[in-house]
Amino acid sequence: MVHVRRGTLIVKVTAGATLAGSVAPLAFASQSAGVVTELPTLGSTISQGQVLYRLDNEPVVLLYGSTPVYRSFTPGMSPGPDVVELEQDLIKLGYGQAYGLTANGDFNFADEQAVRAFNRAEGLPTGDTISQGNVLFEPGPVFVSAVNAGLGQSVAAGGTVVTLDLGTPLVSVQLPSGQAAGIEPGTQASVRLSAPSTVLAGKVTSVAASTGGNVQITVALSNPPANLPLTAQSVFVVFDVQVLRSAYIVPIAALVATIQGGYALEERLPGGRNRYIGVTVGALDNLDALAQVSGASLYAGMPIEAAS
Repeated sequence: MVHVRRGTLIVKVTAGATLAGSVAPLAFASQSAGVVTELPTLGSTISQGQVLYRLDNEPVVLLYGSTPVYRSFTPGMSPGPDVVELEQDLIKLGYGQAYGLTANGDFNFADEQAVRAFNRAEGLPTGDTISQGNVLFEPGPVFVSAVNAGLGQSVAAGGTVVTLDLGTPLVSVQLPSGQAAGIEPGTQASVRLSAPSTVLAGKVTSVAASTGGNVQITVALSNPPANLPLTAQSVFVVFDVQVLRSAYIVPIAALVATIQGGYALEERLPGGRNRYIGVTVGALDNLDALAQVSGASLYAGMPIEAAS
């Protein structure tokens, strides 16, 4: 026995898809001269606050920002957008809260203390200064598409150590146009990965006609993890095509086909008696095997029979 439920039914469409990094090449060269003492792994993803590589055993740390690093960060420097970006990074990485740091572009006492904490944690030279060659600003996580220098190699200032791409993980789906009905930009989606096994939230960003009567759908992840591989992998996508609120919901297995061609539910009555009541079937959630039903005799909590 099960019960009629009243609540929200989400009609879903499922599909296999491909998750891969959409890359935009970044011009990047070493800002300092030195001997290469650590390199990233080819194909790895580097995120905010992580080390890109080391020269003379000093790290070059990735920070997020659109203004390139064009000077060192030091007490007494003039305000600027680069300082704002540094402050935003320090706050995001947890180095500014203890000192009341705000992203106002003014390199003040709070900045100095936050920089000292950042330098200690990252293994940079201690003090309240960050040298120009020790940090790199990029708009987001980067994908190491080429390693251009070897361990122990001496590089001149401006010499290329690694080639980076800006990695944006996107999900690509092809569906027959009939199955894509109701999927449009803004539709919520869940992306299920097998390695590692996890579910990520996403949203449809584009829907376009493709070949053979198919539709090409692109999904952007809402908050991709920093360690998400950007190499192509197969995933499973669930689109929330339609959200029905205050609907009567029953398991599909509870629907009984009638001789007249419609459907009924078998209601369990007191005293061990049952009766059939006609219902109209609306939307179906085939993934969770649920159906929307309507009918004059329905009420929330109604006990009904369902095939096991």
